Amino acid sequence: MNKISSLPRVQLGSWPTPLQPAGQLSRQLGCPLFIKREDMTGLGGGGNKARKLEFQLGQAIKDGATHVITTGAVQSNHAHLTAAAGRKLGLKPHLVLSGQPDHERRGNLYLDHLMDSELTFVSPPADRPPLEVMNEAMAEVAKDITNQGGIPCIIPEGGTDALGTVGYILAVKELVQQISSMDMGFKRILVVVATGTCGTHAGLIAGASVIPNNLEILGVSVSGNTEIKKAKTARIATETLKLAGYEQTIDERQVWIEDGFIGSRYADITEACRSAIHITARSEGIFLDPVYTGKAMAGLIHMGQHGQLSKYDAVVFIHTGGFPLLFNYDSAIL
Repeated sequence: MNKISSLPRVQLGSWPTPLQPAGQLSRQLGCPLFIKREDMTGLGGGGNKARKLEFQLGQAIKDGATHVITTGAVQSNHAHLTAAAGRKLGLKPHLVLSGQPDHERRGNLYLDHLMDSELTFVSPPADRPPLEVMNEAMAEVAKDITNQGGIPCIIPEGGTDALGTVGYILAVKELVQQISSMDMGFKRILVVVATGTCGTHAGLIAGASVIPNNLEILGVSVSGNTEIKKAKTARIATETLKLAGYEQTIDERQVWIEDGFIGSRYADITEACRSAIHITARSEGIFLDPVYTGKAMAGLIHMGQHGQLSKYDAVVFIHTGGFPLLFNYDSAIL
């Protein structure tokens, strides 16, 4: 596929991830629903970041890296998966986490400790952009590693860059093949994904723009300013296509984001999110998290309840993982 096959890559996940019919939820939504189980990649606690890390750490291994550094919130799914990938490849993980350490090691933070990750906690001051502060902290960690004779690799927040996002062009190819093999004649399919740092959303849009399909991509935002997110998603998608050897570009007008399910802030547990987690668990035996997939499912359920899915032949929900987060929020979900 153009230049993708020439990029360095390591094997971190088991592909393809399952595409499972969700019969009970389909009846509630009024439209056939399939769940793409990116939470079943086989790396760490599971999740979409494995596709990105295969390319990012493929380059790191080629460059002779000894350590991998990344950043995120204290309960970051991406951070725990990066640590898991590092351990699998023999790289020492160092996680720069925003905020203060939890008194109890639960959820993803428990897994970070279990893998003996080096942890640095940073509380960005109110007068500076948080990501700028976290990137500076990662640079300091990298400098220390270099001074000690190591070779660090820095993975950006969420694994969001063109190199990692290439993985989701391949995910679209995989999804299209799975849908085609069903031979059900779907003419219009809605793909729904949680949108945080925008990389997975951008990769899905990039893939859908170059692989013959009948997919529409919807990102349900979990944080931040929507217009900024649209511009960022379009930019990353375009950069990813260029890296992959395609000439197509993505305009922000091609980016569909629904931002009505964020709540008051990132990681705020809304009633709609809590309800979506309960409904999905009790309908399908599938567990969502309160930060990403729960909010994306809340958006999808809302669309079904308001008749907005009637124009689609099927819906595909991208389950991006996050299961360990349930063990951090526990009683707040029930």
